[in-house]
Amino acid sequence: MSKARHARPRRSTRRVARTLTIAGLGAGITAAGAGAAFATDYTVKPGDTLSEIAQANGADWHELAELNNLKDPDLILIGQTLSLDGVKKATAPRKATAKKVETRKVRKTERKVRTNRSDDRPATSVNMSAAWRKVAQCESGGNPRAVNPAGYYGLFQFDLQTWRSVGGSGNPAKASAAEQLMRAKKLYSQRGAQPWPVCGRFLR
Repeated sequence: MSKARHARPRRSTRRVARTLTIAGLGAGITAAGAGAAFATDYTVKPGDTLSEIAQANGADWHELAELNNLKDPDLILIGQTLSLDGVKKATAPRKATAKKVETRKVRKTERKVRTNRSDDRPATSVNMSAAWRKVAQCESGGNPRAVNPAGYYGLFQFDLQTWRSVGGSGNPAKASAAEQLMRAKKLYSQRGAQPWPVCGRFLR
């Protein structure tokens, strides 16, 4: 009588691979042990590049190449295992901070330039009567540097010929406010309010 042969039950074996397949590059994540939180190795898949592997892990590819002793970062082999343990995170955000600092410096410089422009503001320290102040305000807005494209200059809008007739030299707008007032009074003593047909009414 033949004895029945009973097949021995095969033991199921399961290899646990400590590999990480990057989302978008492979199938999924397999961790060594149930409690593993982060993979420390990566197995190269077809189409992978070192920069993509580093970027997917938030790492710097230079550090990854150095850690794995890669002489040629452009040459990685399918099935090659790369260690991710100890790779530093990429430091791109620091560049953005540097740009913000540079922007603030530029803005401060612009403010300084605008402040320096205040040197062009009219000088109003000259002592003049209320009547002459009204004439100056009427003619030039009280600005001793005022220039009319028609050829009139300064507080009282002298033309060059009239300015020279009362002893002035150069451009009236470049003379001090005190000198302009003195020349205007001299002109008034010679010709009255006639040189200022509109604003001269304040002198009558």
